Amino acid sequence: MSTILVYLSVFRDSNLFSVLIGSLQHGSCIIQPTVLNFSSEELVDMILRCGLNRLNQFPAFLMNHFRSARENPKLLSMLKNLDDVLYSGMPLPMEDERWAMKSGLKLRVCYY
Repeated sequence: MSTILVYLSVFRDSNLFSVLIGSLQHGSCIIQPTVLNFSSEELVDMILRCGLNRLNQFPAFLMNHFRSARENPKLLSMLKNLDDVLYSGMPLPMEDERWAMKSGLKLRVCYY
């Protein structure tokens, strides 16, 4: 079973809504963060306590976790062990995309 982080705002975008429906179709659990731009500490808690294994996040927020992971080997290891790190809504800066790929993150982009 997958545990996926998805935002309630997906209902405003029909393409992201289809991602949500597909996740539910395959028996995924959804974790709702405390705030949209949640901290890396909260991400670690979601991974450890909730079993998060797929992260779907907007690039503007995902970059914060990448910045933290550059300084925190434990967080980097957790990101590398996720089954999927998916971003959508806007492009990820090339520097962050290169770093993520070089670091072994399973990064995917979702544009419709």
